Parts: sequence; C-alpha cells; structure tokens
Amino acid sequence: MWSAFVILFICVVGTTYGEDWSYDYETRWPGQCNEGQRQSPINIMTRSALVDRLGLHIRGPLAFRGYGSANVTALNNGHTLKWLLVEDEPAPFVSGGPLRGNYSFLQFHLHWLSEHAIDGMKYPLEIHMVHVKTGLTVDEALKRPDGLAVLAIMCQVSTGGASEFALGEIERFFTKLVERHAEYPNTAVIDLTRLFSPEPQSFYTYHGSLTTPMCQEVVTWIVMDKPLTISDTQYKQISRVDVGRIDNYRSLQVADREVYRSVASCANVALPGLFAILASLLNLSSSLSGIMSKGVCVMVNIKKKFLGDRIKDCKMVL
Repeated sequence: MWSAFVILFICVVGTTYGEDWSYDYETRWPGQCNEGQRQSPINIMTRSALVDRLGLHIRGPLAFRGYGSANVTALNNGHTLKWLLVEDEPAPFVSGGPLRGNYSFLQFHLHWLSEHAIDGMKYPLEIHMVHVKTGLTVDEALKRPDGLAVLAIMCQVSTGGASEFALGEIERFFTKLVERHAEYPNTAVIDLTRLFSPEPQSFYTYHGSLTTPMCQEVVTWIVMDKPLTISDTQYKQISRVDVGRIDNYRSLQVADREVYRSVASCANVALPGLFAILASLLNLSSSLSGIMSKGVCVMVNIKKKFLGDRIKDCKMVL
C-alpha cells in the first residue's frame, strides 16, 4: 500500500517523466504547464501584496506539529535532491495561516537558484516542503484547488560556524547523491525545524501550481520572506549534484493574482527600515557637525594668523 502511495506521489511532482521533461525545454512541458492561468513560481512584489490585517485570509499564525523528528529516505531523481517521509511514520503537519484544516508533510526537495523571487531578487537556494491536505489521497488532492500546500524557504549563503547549522543534518547526503538517480542507502532521522525560516510567521501566500510537470494548480504557496543562512561550502556541494544542468529552477510565471502578506512580514520589514533611517540621520548629523567644526577651525586660524599665533591643522577636525 505504501509503495503504491510513494509511486503515485513521485508522479505528482513530475519525477516519473524521467528524461521526458527538462528545464531546458519548458515550453514542451505537459499538463497545465503551458496552458494554466495560475502557474508558479512568481515574482512577489512587496508593494503589491495585500496586508491581511483583519485576518480574513490569513487566519492566525501557522502552527507546526511533529517536525522535530522525521524518519526519511533520500534520492537524486534526476531533477533535484529529495527527502521523503518513510513508511508508517506519523506525519508532521501544519495548520493555520491561510490553510483551512491540517496539511500532512510528505517530502522536501531543493531548487538552485530559487524559483520564487521577492521584489525581483532571487536567492541561491529554495527549499520546498510539500504537504497534502490531511485525510485526502494524493489523487484526491490533485482534483481540489486546496489539495496541496508547499512551504518555500529561501536560503542565503554566508560564512562562519553558524551558517553550517541549518543544513548540517542533510549535508551528509550530498556526496552520496551526486550521481543522477542515486539513492541514499539508509533511512535517517532528521530535525526538519532546522530547515525552517528564522521567522516562520513572516511570509507571503498565494494560490498557484506545482513547478514541475504536470503543473497542477492545486497549491497553497507559503513563501517565507526571511532567508535561512547556509554555508558557502554546503552550497558548493549542492551545486555539484548532477541534475542534468547547473541549476534546476522553473522560469517565473505571470503573477496576475492576489498575493497576501502576513502582518509579521510587514512588521519585520518596517523595523529594519526605521533603523536604517535613524542610522542615516545620525550619520548625516555627525557629518554636518564635522563640517561646522572644520569651518569654525578655519575662521579661528585666520584670526590667529593676523595675531601671529600658532595655527591648528583643520584636516584633523572631524
């Protein structure tokens, strides 16, 4: 029963098409990929996103259950690196936010560069955590506009010990999955919360599609806007993985639909802006003060020159 479920789900995310589809020829993708009206990914524009202050669409915070320990298998399916929940494991689930009901975790996989963009900016890596509405089979979920939910976590590259933490538990898989269609030999227990955005309540959400064939428009997207930090070494390891080309992201699609923005996202954006303004004002104040002090110095030196006193080096006054 479980093996049939896994095969069906693999079909959902496009991997059963094997070499029949490629990121080099997106116009040849089957299904809704070139005919749908609400395709993903998109460029999310901050100024256009609707702030849901009344909670009409985003009804409260996201709630995560059971992500601290998940038993998974891993593989390179020829298009990405993927980790799937193994048989008979209690599935972690998410609820709240824009979701109506619980959504059970199925798998996560990686895209490099990121598929979504925020204000035109792409990130080096994007993690997709795929969920199915609890109580539905995947086949049933594909027939409902709210059948699937995908959490998208952006990743930025940095240096230092702290940057190794987020991908620390899955880094061991990278060298074993370099070759196309390679499978990790053992199951492993990992902490999925380490892959969460540092601020998981700060996000954008919209209705869209899967980003691989058949591109069914059944996905509630939750795109985190605060990136996870990963190391340069880890990113290089991922970049060496053979997926048929140097990257594995779908082109941006037309964003002609409503995109909602959590209140937490607004607050987080506003605060750095305020601090930046204050810092600029302080810097300007300091510069003006230095200019005025230098001007006073010049005037005093003119007076001293007439009186025959020793003048001061005004270049040192700032």
